[in-house]
Amino acid sequence: MSPMQWEVELRRVDCDGKSEIVRLGKLRRPEASRAKPADFGISLAEARGLLGVLQQAVIQQQVLAYDAAKRECPHCGRYRRIKDWRSRVFDTALGVVRVRVPRVVACMCLPEALDENGDIAPFRESLCPIAKLLPARVTPEVSYLCARDGAQMPYRSAAKHIRELCGIPRMSHMRVRRQMMGVGQEIEDRAFEAGWLAGARTPRSADRLGLVIDSTVVPGNAFEETTKIEVVAGRIIQDGHCGRRFACVTMRRSLTRMLVAGALKNSGWHAGTEVDVVNDGAKGMRSLVTDVAPNVATPMLDWFHLAMKLHAVKTSLFASTFEPAPAIIQRCRRLWTTIRDALWRGRAALGIELARTLEASLAEAAPLTRPFYASTAATAEGATLRLREFLENNASILVDYGKARQRGRRISTAPAESVMNHVVNRRMSKRQQMRWSVKGAHLLLQTRVSLVDGCLLGHFKVHHPHFRSPEFSTGA
Repeated sequence: MSPMQWEVELRRVDCDGKSEIVRLGKLRRPEASRAKPADFGISLAEARGLLGVLQQAVIQQQVLAYDAAKRECPHCGRYRRIKDWRSRVFDTALGVVRVRVPRVVACMCLPEALDENGDIAPFRESLCPIAKLLPARVTPEVSYLCARDGAQMPYRSAAKHIRELCGIPRMSHMRVRRQMMGVGQEIEDRAFEAGWLAGARTPRSADRLGLVIDSTVVPGNAFEETTKIEVVAGRIIQDGHCGRRFACVTMRRSLTRMLVAGALKNSGWHAGTEVDVVNDGAKGMRSLVTDVAPNVATPMLDWFHLAMKLHAVKTSLFASTFEPAPAIIQRCRRLWTTIRDALWRGRAALGIELARTLEASLAEAAPLTRPFYASTAATAEGATLRLREFLENNASILVDYGKARQRGRRISTAPAESVMNHVVNRRMSKRQQMRWSVKGAHLLLQTRVSLVDGCLLGHFKVHHPHFRSPEFSTGA
């Protein structure tokens, strides 16, 4: 039995019905008796080779067609002659493509030569029409991969992944960073425009919105004025469901306010919408919202951070061993339960007094109990001191959390902690040995938020019509 062989050809059909055959390559396989598992199907290298030849043929024909359509002078309609042909390299999702691109001589119909954009150009300058179509010589598909991977993983890892996927040997981590930052700048411009026009008259769409907001810091590089860069992140809550996220570097407070306003605007906010802000008690975070939204609900300390302070006391106080707990430790445990119930009902004064009583009881219990319980009582005493100070500093914004939840208010900043973890920590700070510039961190956050929200692909479809919408059909 003879070896198997396939010849792959491409037929290009013009609008007038004329066709042309382009040979892409050949595939060979050994005879059936000598076949191995590696001979099954088409290998990745063969597929890349065939698609590379196909990409080369398609792009070259598109360049010629685009040049023919743009050859006439846009001002006088005269035919501009070709000066020379140059080789140009384009990075595509199917590898690097090298094509021949014509350059034409500028027309002399005007006193001053104009380029394709209508700007004044040097007299008799040679023009390349294709340069306007792909000025960076990178297809939108490659830009999307750089933005997507650069927002998910370190730039070097993203560059390695794109090199292996697309076969672009020149793809470096700095190219990934530049492409990602360009996309982030476009996303920021759209969000800033929405925030700038947030006060305009819009149809009523949301009467009540929740907003959870928090801040953290990421390490700055050696060229920044500070070693810590503050980052703000949050999420919009609409109809009880978590909606859009937002994140930015607080480099300028005015810019941060515009991005927060843009997130509210995109979620249906209007002048009459009541915004319920939930945070950890930081007044600076709340003022970012009150500067934008005039109708803000009564401030409320979130239960998440309050429960963390209570849990720190519980961890030591309820620690046990094989020996039964002394009576004074059991009374302290019941007192902790009473404090928790009082705070859940919004009784701040009672909670503070009970915290003082628990603190004094633990101080008295430490020297009277056995070594294990003496140690746990001392640790619980320190945690109770921190709880009492936290309650005294935020007593004015403690509310009845049971009633607040019944009214549908969000009582926890857990969504903000989730946003901070998914958007910021996993990429920029947690277990990441890297330093950031203010601009690089800010634009990365814009791209990563768009990716996490599932809007990055839609952003590319807006900026690049026909993106990922090919007209393809299979045939026998």
